[in-house]
Amino acid sequence: MKSQLLVVDDNEGNRDMLSQRLIRKGYDVETAENGPDALAMVEAGQFDLILLDIMMPGMSGIEVLRELRVKYSTRDLPVIMATANDSAESVVEALECGANDYVTKPINFPMALARVESQLRQKNAAQAEGTEADAGPGTTIAGRYVLQERLGAGAFGTVYKARHIDLENEVAVKILHASVGLEPEAVDRFRREGVSACRVRHPNAVTVLDFGVISTGLAYLVMELLEGHSLQDELTEKNTLPVERCSELLGPICAMLSQAHSAGLVHRDIKPANIFLHSDRSKEVVKVLDFGIVKLLDDVDPDHQLTAEGRVLGTPAYMAPERFNDEPYDGSADVYSVGIMLYRMLAGKLPFNDRDLVKLAMMHMTEKPEPLRSLNPEVPASVEKVVLNALAKRPESRPKPRELPRQFARAISRSA
Repeated sequence: MKSQLLVVDDNEGNRDMLSQRLIRKGYDVETAENGPDALAMVEAGQFDLILLDIMMPGMSGIEVLRELRVKYSTRDLPVIMATANDSAESVVEALECGANDYVTKPINFPMALARVESQLRQKNAAQAEGTEADAGPGTTIAGRYVLQERLGAGAFGTVYKARHIDLENEVAVKILHASVGLEPEAVDRFRREGVSACRVRHPNAVTVLDFGVISTGLAYLVMELLEGHSLQDELTEKNTLPVERCSELLGPICAMLSQAHSAGLVHRDIKPANIFLHSDRSKEVVKVLDFGIVKLLDDVDPDHQLTAEGRVLGTPAYMAPERFNDEPYDGSADVYSVGIMLYRMLAGKLPFNDRDLVKLAMMHMTEKPEPLRSLNPEVPASVEKVVLNALAKRPESRPKPRELPRQFARAISRSA
C-alpha cells in the first residue's frame, strides 16, 4: 500500500513541485495551502507523514504542529518541518514542539526524500514492535492507571491524563515511545528520570509517583497532574517579560536547582519549555520539568553517565561552555542555562544562535553576548550585569543558584 503524505505550504509553486516529485516516487500526496485546511484534512483522513511549512500567514506551522501533537504522537504521525528560517532558535523550537525532523528551503529534494523515507521506516518499525501501539485513551496501564486524554507528545514520550483506579485521583502518565522504548539505554534514562525527580523533594519540582515497564516492553512514568502553561508558551505570546516577572520566576527555579545540586544532581536541560507555570487553586506554582537527562555528580564511571552516542544530551542553545568542551561540570552549568533563559526573557532572543552546532559551541565558549540594553533599553544596567555574570565563561565566576535571585532582586531595587 502506498504511503499517504500531506504537503502543507502557502506557496503554490512549492506545493506543486514537492508533491509532484513525491508522487513520481510512488507516494499518494495531498496538499493544503494553510494550517486550518491541513488540520481539517488530518481530522478527515489518515496520513502517514506530513511535510509542514513553518512560515505561513494566519496560522504558522508551529501552531499547526502544536495542535497535531495534542492528538498524535511523533510515532503515530511523523511531521517534517520545511522552513526558510534556518536559525538554531527556529529549529530548536520546532523540535521541542514535537517535529520529527526538518528541511530548509530551497528544498534539496533528494535530502527531503531521504528524510521522508527514514521517518516512514522508523514508524513502520515502531508499529511492528507493538510496545506503544496498544496505549491510548481507555487503555489500562499496569492494572492501575486508565489513560484518558492525550496532553502532549515530544520526541521521546507521550503524556496522558489518567485516573488511578483504586485511589480515584487524576495523574499524568508519560509513556516512552516505542521507537526508543526497547533500547536499554533509553529505558534506563527514562527510569532515572523518575529516580532523580524523587531525590528532589521540593515544591517547585514535579512529583513522580510511580515508574514501571510492563510485559510488552512499554515503559511508563506517573507524575502529578499539572494545569497551566509553560514559560515557552508565555514567551511565544509576549516575546519579552518585565524584570519583575523574571524575578518572580527566577526565585523558585533557583531554589529547586539549589536543592537538586545539594542532592548531587545537575539538571542539564534548563530552558523555557521545561519550566511549567502550574495553576494551583488560583495560585501560580513554578515547576521544573524533565529530569530525564540528569547527571549524578557522584557518577564518575564514564560507562554509566548515560551519554548517547551521536546525541547531545541537552539543548545546545542553553548549554554551558564547559559541556561543549568536554570538561568536568557541576551545578554551575545549570546556572549558565538559567542565565541564557534570563537573557531570552529580557531581550526577546537568544544570545548565541546558529544552526551549525560547531559554530554555536564556539559562540558559547568564546564570544560575548550582544549587550542586553541594546536590545531592550528598559532593562536596568544593574540587571544586565547580573545576567552577564550568570553567563560567565568560567564556571567559578558564576553565582550559586541560591545567590542569583537575591542579586537579581537587589539589582531591580537599585534601579527603582
